[in-house]
Amino acid sequence: MTSDRAGQRQEEAVDDLLRQVATTHASEEAELTATILDRLRETVPEFFADGDVAHDMGAAVAANVHRVRELLAGDAERARSAGLPLEAGDLLHTTIQHGIPLIALLEAYRAAQGIAGDWWQHRLETAAPADLVSPATRRLHQRLVAYIDTAAAEIRARYEREHRALENSAAGRRAQLVRQILDGEVTDAHAASLTLNHPLTGRHVALILWRAGGDPGGDDLAAALEAISGALGPVRVLALTGRHRVYAWLSTAGELDAGPARAVAVPPGVQVAMSGVHTGLAGFVQARDDAGRVAEILRDAVSPADRVVTYDELELSVLLTRDRAACQRFVRRVLGTLTREDKHTMRARRTLEAYLATGGSPTRTAERLGVHRNTVVYRLNALEQDGVSLSGSGPGTEAESVRRLELQVALRLLEELGPSLEEPGA
Repeated sequence: MTSDRAGQRQEEAVDDLLRQVATTHASEEAELTATILDRLRETVPEFFADGDVAHDMGAAVAANVHRVRELLAGDAERARSAGLPLEAGDLLHTTIQHGIPLIALLEAYRAAQGIAGDWWQHRLETAAPADLVSPATRRLHQRLVAYIDTAAAEIRARYEREHRALENSAAGRRAQLVRQILDGEVTDAHAASLTLNHPLTGRHVALILWRAGGDPGGDDLAAALEAISGALGPVRVLALTGRHRVYAWLSTAGELDAGPARAVAVPPGVQVAMSGVHTGLAGFVQARDDAGRVAEILRDAVSPADRVVTYDELELSVLLTRDRAACQRFVRRVLGTLTREDKHTMRARRTLEAYLATGGSPTRTAERLGVHRNTVVYRLNALEQDGVSLSGSGPGTEAESVRRLELQVALRLLEELGPSLEEPGA
């Protein structure tokens, strides 16, 4: 009996320790999520080749990290029996929709398990008394393994069920053909047009529509798509729908002007990324790529757009952000502390934007902002003192022109890409 009581007390102490560690490190979920995603980019790169798939992977990892921490911090049985997080279900659907094999998704979960295990193990060892390290380690890994095993079993069952249903449906066969076109496996545009009942040889714009919060509900995406297609005139619509995202092509054999789509009011919470106009089978593919690039920028924006955003509007940002790391370095080099999001810095950015837009005239800048000219001069001097050069490092007007162009581009990128370009530690 004494041994039993001692064992029970140790189990209780281990549970208390796990709860303490999970609670102490609750604010570090984002750090663990980023660590896992960095590793997954190497081990399962197929999930990061497309912006939408990468987004869903990021959301699923974050949701699973949170679920595991809940499992450690509270009622382990209740957390374990709650099933896959909603975001993990979205990733499963996206995996099937994009033709990624089940084995890749399971590999991602196992890789994440190993990283999370090491991460929590390190924090556990830091907090645990010497006599509890071993039993707490066993309990930690038992819970992680049990969670991943349960998730993997559910993923296998749902993947097979949903994949089979998709293959046996007209929508699934249509989606498979579209995927083959996008992958460059289809060259006969006429035959594919007949199969899809869609004019692939004509002119196209592509759309990606999604809910900013990722929550399903109602027919708001369908309503937005109908309004946009109506604004463009007589077009054929090819749409691939998911739980919270729609891919669509609006095509016609005649002329196509995407301009009227910009004036379409979309339901609250709905985001719409739209390509430019392209022609033929290659244009069908290029339009999808355009829309995907716009969607990536919109997802990273400071404030969600409440309208249709077209490729033409963001083309400069699209071109400059194909290498996101290089883009971040450029913005931080050019703007320095101006990437921060506090009230003082945001006012300084508005002053600089107005100064550049008025050709470098403090007087016209003051008129535009509704402040005294001396206020503008004071703010510009403060920027120089903070290390934000307005004139460049070389002599002459050419260096000054280059510097102003750099500032304008960097400010534009920061406005469109938002907090992902903030100065580290700001």
